[in-house]
Amino acid sequence: MIERLQRIATILARFRLSIVVLAGFSLVVLVLSVLDNPLLDSDTLLMPAILGFCWALMLYSTGELFQEIPDKAGSEATFLRRMAVRVRRGMLWILGILTIASVAALLMLSYQLMRVWL
Repeated sequence: MIERLQRIATILARFRLSIVVLAGFSLVVLVLSVLDNPLLDSDTLLMPAILGFCWALMLYSTGELFQEIPDKAGSEATFLRRMAVRVRRGMLWILGILTIASVAALLMLSYQLMRVWL
């Protein structure tokens, strides 16, 4: 699982600038919608801005977290080295499970917000 997330992270690394621009744009629209700015007369763009910001954060964090996955330690490695690699990989497994759960929750949130918005 973490190897697949690493492959996804290497793809997302190419689009890091686009993801940051999406997050920034969504945050600006979100703040302008909340502050009753005359540029945005109504709250019609509030829900898409929230979703765009959440998805940009999810993509950016996935790209950063899973870019460096340590290889499995071979039998010739010392005991401390093997344990250190196991601990790091175990922590990444936990983060991977939490990332997948967060994506599932974000998909449900996206569905609900888009249903209300449309």
